[in-house]
Amino acid sequence: MVLVRPSADAIYRRRAEIRKLMVHPGRQRNGAGGRLPARAIEYGRRLGFRQLLLATRGGTGLPELYRQRGWTEVGRCPAARQVAPGHSRDEHWFQLDLDDGGVSRTA
Repeated sequence: MVLVRPSADAIYRRRAEIRKLMVHPGRQRNGAGGRLPARAIEYGRRLGFRQLLLATRGGTGLPELYRQRGWTEVGRCPAARQVAPGHSRDEHWFQLDLDDGGVSRTA
C-alpha cells in the first residue's frame, strides 16, 4: 500500500507527501517495496506534482535505500519515533524533485 497526500497549503500545491508505504510481510523480499515508490512517482507526475516528500525510520536500511534510489535527505529528527518503550529511532526526511527527472532507481 502507498498513500500519496497532496499538500493542503496552497503555497505548496505542487508538492505531495508519501504518507504510508507498507508491504504485507508475506509480500516482502520480492520487490514490492521498490515498485510502490515508483508507482507513487508516476502518480505524482501524472497529477503535475513537482516534488515528493517522505519520512522513514532510522536504524534500518531504509534511509540508505532511499539515497541509493535518488532521494535527497533534507532533515533528521533524532529519537522522533518510539518503536518500543524506552527505544527510539531517528526520523529521516527525504525529497525527490520530479522536475529534475527524479527517478526512483530500483535495485
